[in-house]
Amino acid sequence: MGGFSTAGLREQTRVGLLLGVVWAPCVGPTLGAASLMAARGETLGQVAATMLAFGVGAAIPLLAIGMLSRDVLSRWRGRLLAAGGAGKRVMGAVLLLVGVLMLSGLDKRAEAWLVEASPAWLTRLTTAI
Repeated sequence: MGGFSTAGLREQTRVGLLLGVVWAPCVGPTLGAASLMAARGETLGQVAATMLAFGVGAAIPLLAIGMLSRDVLSRWRGRLLAAGGAGKRVMGAVLLLVGVLMLSGLDKRAEAWLVEASPAWLTRLTTAI
């Protein structure tokens, strides 16, 4: 997985750290809401119950995905690796194209054309302060 072994506690800790990095931006609002609910609790028991419920609710889908996905991912491994290789080449080409556009100044023309071609509601949505 990702160039390192996943066997053993140390390696599983690394996988967990990677998951945490990926998951952190998504869990923030939910954890904030759970913390707010816990802060409103009148007793320590209510606070603990709220945070426990949040933790269990967050853990169940992760455990289910982890347990169910192993077989599927091992069967799809070859296709996923091929798709990843193709995706790297496509993204590399896109990055090169963007770099050329930026160096030549054509990115500004492309941006102006895209703004003109986009519907007015989209322009208002993306430029609203």
